[in-house]
Amino acid sequence: MKLNIPVLLVTLSIAVALAAGNACTADTVVLTPSENHHIAQLNSNQPYVAGYHVDAPDLYTRERVDATAITVSFPSVDVSRFPPDSWLGVGMFVQGQDSELGFVDYGYYTMLVIDSLGNLFVDIGLHQTREATAPLHMPTEELVYAYTWQLSGIDPTMPVTLAAVWDSDWYLHYSFSIASLNTTLLSVKVASLPNCESVISKFYVGTVVAGGGFPLGHYVYYFQFGVISNRIIADSGWAAYLKEPRMLRKAGWDLVETAYTIQGDIAYLDQDWMWGGAVYDGVYAEFHQSSLSNPYEVIFSYIGRTLPSGTVLWDTGKTGDIMMIPPAVLKQPLSLESAIVVSLEVVTLSGVTAAAIYNKLRKRHEKAKGRGDSSR
Repeated sequence: MKLNIPVLLVTLSIAVALAAGNACTADTVVLTPSENHHIAQLNSNQPYVAGYHVDAPDLYTRERVDATAITVSFPSVDVSRFPPDSWLGVGMFVQGQDSELGFVDYGYYTMLVIDSLGNLFVDIGLHQTREATAPLHMPTEELVYAYTWQLSGIDPTMPVTLAAVWDSDWYLHYSFSIASLNTTLLSVKVASLPNCESVISKFYVGTVVAGGGFPLGHYVYYFQFGVISNRIIADSGWAAYLKEPRMLRKAGWDLVETAYTIQGDIAYLDQDWMWGGAVYDGVYAEFHQSSLSNPYEVIFSYIGRTLPSGTVLWDTGKTGDIMMIPPAVLKQPLSLESAIVVSLEVVTLSGVTAAAIYNKLRKRHEKAKGRGDSSR
């Protein structure tokens, strides 16, 4: 996929001395730009499982926010048991939209990544997606940018906070925080990039039903946080920890008060596109409703048991009193809106087909009639 290089402020090499009590394996953390990108693909065979933000338990509420952030780490990992050339990412996956093009959306990812050689990275990127439109336009997507920094001087078990923050000048600032260190990795004006001129400088959170699903409607999950890799790492030697996913509203930072789970086969960020695209078979989780004493955190690991979509990770009761949607209907609910759209698409396609057949028959009739007139 083609990369568009944005106008940005980027730190080529960052070396920051940490207090000895904060350093895990060294006194210095170094971030070095790398071309070894780990891209969170869409609609691919990348295994993916995540939690997602629930704004209201009926799953019909969304909103815009100025930023998202999450704290992540690998509390246990044995890369000697990873498949060759494999990598594992943990982070946040968030959707944005366009102010003029209703069928164009944006998928932003921010991840901490460890590979089979034990190297640690921070990866960020942006996909622009274009949804299918009746009657014949197929969905397409493009990777707008991907950036990677290799980390040294830090142990994978040490918590790292990843943040993506929009400012009032329409710049998106990616930052990396560890202990008392907070550094901006990159600042990019997304609207200055080709074909992104009307991007909305906000993230979307919450959930809605996609109105244009064909043949069935489905839910869209705007703010997701979980694990993804380039292949299934089927080994009990790893665990990925996510803590306090949060969003920046006008009043300040708020934690995700309710979170359910989603697998990559239905992890939609818009009508047609999903993160990863494949179920992370064999990966389960520790979470507040099961083994963890505190909400706002989840630990994913491979145990040979697959976590079902719709599992409640935590629910603090602060999202409202609307009746919860049972997990069994999360797969492909057919809403009235979706049914109407399906009917319109069927009618449109039928009309186009009928018109094409009619025109072909009319032309044949006119040719036959012309041949008959010329023989007289």
